[in-house]
Amino acid sequence: MSDEELIEKYKQSKDQNHLVRLYQPYMTLIYGSCLKYLKNEMEAEDAVMEIYEKISKKILTNNIENFRAWIYMVSRNHCFEILRTKTRTSTKKNDAAIMYSEKVFHPDDVTKEQALKTMENCLDQLETFQRDCIKKFYFEKVSYMDIAQQLDLAYNQVRSRIQNGRRNLKLCMDQNMSDEGMD
Repeated sequence: MSDEELIEKYKQSKDQNHLVRLYQPYMTLIYGSCLKYLKNEMEAEDAVMEIYEKISKKILTNNIENFRAWIYMVSRNHCFEILRTKTRTSTKKNDAAIMYSEKVFHPDDVTKEQALKTMENCLDQLETFQRDCIKKFYFEKVSYMDIAQQLDLAYNQVRSRIQNGRRNLKLCMDQNMSDEGMD
């Protein structure tokens, strides 16, 4: 049977046997393209199975004229989606490591007096909205919700300002300490 016939039979019956017969001849092509983009054999193998699951639904709603070109496009897009997710996850992990680093508020390789002076200078350099949120949260021990009410902000805005301010504070402190030869 041709690809078009198998697609129609699958659409009508939703019988997985038709889909397997349609997909199987293209598995090598799909695996090769996934390997090209993902550069990891295990991830490429997983992607081949994920793509099968994805097309089992997409075939039902799409008008496919050239299955080979369509399956290649679906495979490529799936791999790009995996790579984007990896990049976002990696970036979030790096940002989280900076934002939750205790070194910002508990430096261990400089005197407390030097660290406090550097922190005060860096706090003054922060944007006003970040500085206000950080001071309220860390020095006045005000909760995110109370800060949001006091400053008439959404909870997520407060959280974002504190996280960004903390990251900027750490970057400034690291820069100042290395400039002064303290790091």
